[in-house]
Amino acid sequence: MNSSSITIVISLVVLFGLALLISTGMRRNKPKGEYVPNLTKYKTDQELETKHLDKVLTVAVLVSSLLTIMIPLYYLGEERRQESFVEEFDEVSVERGEHLYEEFGCGNCHAPDGSGGAASYVEKRSGVTVTWAAPSINNVFYRYDDNEVRFWLIYGRANSPMPAWGLAGGGPMNDGQLDDLLAYLHHIQVPQVDTLIAIESNINSALLRLETADIQIGNEIAKQYELKEEIEAASSRLPVAIDLLNQVEKLLKTDEGIDTDLDGLNDSVEQKLSDLALISSESLGTALFSLDPNEEKTSPLRGDLSMAKSFLSQLESQVINLTITTENRSKYLDNVQQSLQFLNEALESKRWEVSFQEIADSTFSGDYDTAERAAGLFNAYCARCHTAGYSAGVSYTQEIASGGLGPALRSGRANVQFKNREDMINFIISGSAIGKPYGVNGVGQGRMPGFGTALPESDIALIIDFLRGMVPDA
Repeated sequence: MNSSSITIVISLVVLFGLALLISTGMRRNKPKGEYVPNLTKYKTDQELETKHLDKVLTVAVLVSSLLTIMIPLYYLGEERRQESFVEEFDEVSVERGEHLYEEFGCGNCHAPDGSGGAASYVEKRSGVTVTWAAPSINNVFYRYDDNEVRFWLIYGRANSPMPAWGLAGGGPMNDGQLDDLLAYLHHIQVPQVDTLIAIESNINSALLRLETADIQIGNEIAKQYELKEEIEAASSRLPVAIDLLNQVEKLLKTDEGIDTDLDGLNDSVEQKLSDLALISSESLGTALFSLDPNEEKTSPLRGDLSMAKSFLSQLESQVINLTITTENRSKYLDNVQQSLQFLNEALESKRWEVSFQEIADSTFSGDYDTAERAAGLFNAYCARCHTAGYSAGVSYTQEIASGGLGPALRSGRANVQFKNREDMINFIISGSAIGKPYGVNGVGQGRMPGFGTALPESDIALIIDFLRGMVPDA
């Protein structure tokens, strides 16, 4: 039994005794006759100064005793009560943060569990709509502290799909909501050992990206040709979409006829809608479905009437999109042509390529495996900020360490900023802090994360040696 329970039990016992005493004291023989209250004889001085006074003093002693017992007991449980209040507050904050994470669609880009995902974005060099790699945030506090994460939430990341979420940055969340979202992010952080275990797979993914670069660009080029065909076909598909839309609208307004399954659609209407869905799927690429006049729910998840309305909505969207595409046909085709030119040039120039043998010879005494690991580490953990176009995909990636959100590190820049190798290693371990100097003439802004809890010092040293050994550009 804890102290709170003991306090309650003792308090109830004392109160019971107090109530019993008072009730006993109030019992007295009632007068035989009824008297007007102001004519009733009150207690004598003898009674007031003896029995009545004794009762009052007894009650006072009992109350004092009760307080003497309760206050220390209450104090003994106060620390735990305060801790429980904090725990409850934190739990509620996490719950609110989870709702915000879902409401504002954070998981659409970063995955429901924060393990990382992708977002659609128009790459500025090419004008191509790309699948931008969104980083994992279920390990973000191994690199950033709360204030730094709050900064990214408030202001977003310019020139990327990450929007501003805080009011100061033009977003929808106030400070309290940001606190809740941060609490939720803390809640979903994976154990540090999981982050360290993932190092090898991250390196392998970065190296595989280099190995399959030509295939990836080939796929990008094929997508652009498919887009070109869709733009050219829009003018011929538009009349078909308009005709199908008109027919579906007319069918859904039909009231006459037999409705066997009582789903709000006549049997003949369901059959015609199924036929139109097949035509639409073949000519416009809309979702194919079939309605059964004898079943209210042909699909176990949705009613037939709901599916029919969804079909109407799809056709409305098709008409809008095809109209816009037809009206802007020349502009869109020009954009596709520019995109194809960019991608073909990228395929020819291969700016993303890294010569592991050159790195091995210049920096690691000919050790190819070490050079490969060093470059893989840089691409896996540093290129997102320090290589232009990296997050947009290999097709849009420029020379390694060419600079993006963070500064370029090519051409011996690392040696210019950090005269001492150990200073640079320590900087990568701890990251930058606002207003604090680093290197020769750097001033921290709190944007450079620390990797001391995400990477072992041996791997950090490999990255540093790779950068410090880079041959200056011609």
